Amino acid sequence: MKRAGLRLYSIHLPAPYSAPGAEPAVLREGFSLPAFLLTLPWALANRLWLRAGVLAAVLGVPLAVGTMAGLNVAGLAVFTLAIMAWTGMEANDWLRAGLAKRGWREVGVIAAENEDAALRRYGDLASLMPGPAPGPTPGDGTPAPSLEGPASA
Repeated sequence: MKRAGLRLYSIHLPAPYSAPGAEPAVLREGFSLPAFLLTLPWALANRLWLRAGVLAAVLGVPLAVGTMAGLNVAGLAVFTLAIMAWTGMEANDWLRAGLAKRGWREVGVIAAENEDAALRRYGDLASLMPGPAPGPTPGDGTPAPSLEGPASA
């Protein structure tokens, strides 16, 4: 029986002002195949508007100008594949930055077989930590527990 390998996932807790009952976000670390294969649609589907605009310009302008100027098609294909590969490598970091910008807090990185297992493992580990239960920061400013342990004074 073949066992799936462990992958790394970052766990992000919702901002304090998020809708009640908002679930933690779990993002896989590493290369994103959907972002590589569907570069521009992936950026639009994930509401990364500025990145989608930059990708459209970076991919579209050289292709349009290169085609009109009669440039080497193989060179344009290599350029396009390089941009797609770069997008695949950076995609999850862009999602993490977007969550941080909206007030979400990264509370740890978990090794697990899939997203559900990572979230369960975070819940198990967070329940062992001293302090309030895992979840968004309460209105009194008490932080939710981090997997790094209690903050030192």
